Amino acid sequence: MHPFAVFLKTHELWLMRRVRDYALERGYTRYTSTLEEAWRISIAGLTDSITAALAISEEPWELGPDDSFVSGPMAAFGVLEAQKHRSRGVTLEMFMGLMKYYRQAYLDLARMPAPQPWPEQRRDEGESNWDKELLARFIERVFDRIEIAFCAEWSRRETVDSAVDELQATNRLITNEKNKFLTIFESLPTAVFLLDDNRRIVHMNLAGARMINPAATVGGHYYSSPEERIPFPWLAAALSRFQENGNDTEDEYLVELAGGKQCQVLARFRPMQDISLKFPGTIVILRDITERKRAEEELKLVQTHLIQQEKMASIGQLAAGVAHEINNPIGFIASNLSSLKTYIDRLAEFIVAGDQLAAQAGSPGCEQLRNLGKKLKIDFITDDARQLISESLDGADRVARIVVGLQSFSRADQSLSTLVNLNEALDATINIAGNEIKHVGTLNREFGEIPLVKCYPQQLNQVFLNLLINAAQAIGEQGHITVRTWCDDNRVFVSVSDSGKGIPAEVLPRIFEPFFTTKEVGKGTGLGLSLSYGIVKNHGGEIKVQSEAGKGSTFTVSIPVNPGK
Repeated sequence: MHPFAVFLKTHELWLMRRVRDYALERGYTRYTSTLEEAWRISIAGLTDSITAALAISEEPWELGPDDSFVSGPMAAFGVLEAQKHRSRGVTLEMFMGLMKYYRQAYLDLARMPAPQPWPEQRRDEGESNWDKELLARFIERVFDRIEIAFCAEWSRRETVDSAVDELQATNRLITNEKNKFLTIFESLPTAVFLLDDNRRIVHMNLAGARMINPAATVGGHYYSSPEERIPFPWLAAALSRFQENGNDTEDEYLVELAGGKQCQVLARFRPMQDISLKFPGTIVILRDITERKRAEEELKLVQTHLIQQEKMASIGQLAAGVAHEINNPIGFIASNLSSLKTYIDRLAEFIVAGDQLAAQAGSPGCEQLRNLGKKLKIDFITDDARQLISESLDGADRVARIVVGLQSFSRADQSLSTLVNLNEALDATINIAGNEIKHVGTLNREFGEIPLVKCYPQQLNQVFLNLLINAAQAIGEQGHITVRTWCDDNRVFVSVSDSGKGIPAEVLPRIFEPFFTTKEVGKGTGLGLSLSYGIVKNHGGEIKVQSEAGKGSTFTVSIPVNPGK
């Protein structure tokens, strides 16, 4: 292959950009394709014509009066380009003008310095084979022949006669292509917006239009006029950052749709891929991920719930074992204390009888015995022993009740639905939470007469424990907690009220959201109330809250007596 032909082929990208810059500067890109590939194909076609001509003769192809300009190596490209441009509605004048700039780009390249090193087969001939003026004249004559071939094809009678039919057929093809791509664009399930430099919507597909107007119709915005363009209503800050740095970005945002509905979207910003500057602006792609995010949150909640259940089960097994171990010694301690109380009562009775006999006898020894009793404070010891035994029995009873509560709270069979008295469940839970409550205030029980409820007791115990611990933490210092139960025809109600700091109105709607907490770092995960909400919902019930900042809170749980009805 001729070295100049090799040189042309290795500089296709340079030629393409050179011609494109000339066309852009002179305004030809208003009527031509904006894709680089279209420019590259035309350069490749011209280079092939020049290469074919060089293979036949390295001398400039001069023009003769009898030459056939519609045949030969250069004619094919000219005839083909005439047919293509004519069918696109390009005029002869427009094409000839653009061809002058193609010619100029090739001449610019021909006048560049010869490549180094010169190919092996030409090295012995020196620089004589890189005669810039000879190469430039060769390029001139090639382009002359291409343009003449173009004009000859354009001016044929049969061509002129069929031009209208050809243009009509081409127009139908273009219309069909436009309709095809419009159909594809409108059918995309992902919202796509084309914005101008002022962030006004040039075009949007149906999915995008319905994010702004739920009543939007297919293609409605495509046929709107520039005066009807509306500003893109979301993500002003994100768009500003994108327009400053120009980097493709993708991130998650919360946008508010028409009617106030909020939507979680994955937003992608891209600049228009446009070399003609006819379509500057930004492409915004919004993918609705609301359901996906909700599913992810639900999955996290379920996973946390399962972990919590496993944790509660482990704690329950431990508690059951501890309760069993404590139950035996507490049993005999209580039994021994009861026996000791009986013995003390009998000894006291015996001492009193002895004192009476000694007083009746009136002997000196009796007086000494009475004095010894006073010295040893036998009367005090007797009374105090009774008090100590009574307090110890009360303590043993309290430990026994805690043990019963632990056993009730941790029973393995409570993973099944069963009939439960919620008053008893609350008693057991209050015993467990007693240590949290006793340091911050008092607890009042206001239990009403309620029917048995079919439920999962261990789960509801977890709900009540969460509410009691939250109430104790809300009080801070000294206050009170009131636990009430009552019922109506179909439901049992449990309320936990505290005299704590209350919940601010602005965060009240969010307290049941997973991972939301108003507690200090390290004091809460934000899962207690969300788990409780899920448990109550699974029971077919409701959990509500009434609160005012500085005036405490009341959480009310309602559970249906027969969930299946």
